[in-house]
Amino acid sequence: MGGTGESSRFLTLATRAVYSFSGFPYHPLHHLYLHHDGYPTGAAWRFAAALHEAPDASSFLGAFLSIQHQAEPLASPDQAADAEYRYRVQLLPGTDPQLQVQCWRRIPGGASWIPRCGPMPVAAFIQRFLPGDPL
Repeated sequence: MGGTGESSRFLTLATRAVYSFSGFPYHPLHHLYLHHDGYPTGAAWRFAAALHEAPDASSFLGAFLSIQHQAEPLASPDQAADAEYRYRVQLLPGTDPQLQVQCWRRIPGGASWIPRCGPMPVAAFIQRFLPGDPL
């Protein structure tokens, strides 16, 4: 039976996204480009996996980088003209640092970013777009 049943479960969508990180130790501003799964559910999965890897908010960027091997660094988010989604993850300072995310969407062929959600805590973003136990 060599059909497509089993292998089709592992297809990824080519929804490109830019992830910008700010406020993290040693990386005041960092931009990454990912070629697939950039829609909010895919981003929520990536965020949940990074938190699973390193639950400490200040270590989030390092964990994200360690599990996203296909991420390409960018000097500016404008370098990814084909991205459909953009996420900004900020480490908010304080005695108990918090992670906050904001999301924008660009309609294919469009030039401007439309706010999609946020700013909101990363945990709330994960719960909204990836309800239940994410891992």
